Amino acid sequence: MAFTNPNPDAHISDEELVQRVKDGQTSLFEIIMRRYNQRLFRVVRAIVKNESEAEEIMQDAYVRAYEHLDQFMGRSKFSTWLTKIAVYESYALLRQRKRVVGADDLQEGIMTASEPSPEQLTFDTELRSLLEAAVG
Repeated sequence: MAFTNPNPDAHISDEELVQRVKDGQTSLFEIIMRRYNQRLFRVVRAIVKNESEAEEIMQDAYVRAYEHLDQFMGRSKFSTWLTKIAVYESYALLRQRKRVVGADDLQEGIMTASEPSPEQLTFDTELRSLLEAAVG
């Protein structure tokens, strides 16, 4: 009795998949998405605390990853690179929420000064270095 693998591409490494997508086999990006959907969803939902926003962020993260696939240099695992993109997208949403809340507070005449949290400072520093590297 012969065993048929339901996913013949399951044995392909992330790095090989990325290279093949870069080389024009764009349909293989779906394999990457299937591999990491559950992981990304859990990470993003833990940050934003909302399932529908988590799904939207995941979609944005996959789009950004695909658009910038040429920037993946293999210095870290692909899963780490992809997860970082999703985390950055999540924190961007949280910052946007704060801006909206902040604007509402100003409209109501409530003005409060707050220092950025250590997590926010770390995130801003990492994001700045990534943007500088991308521009460079």
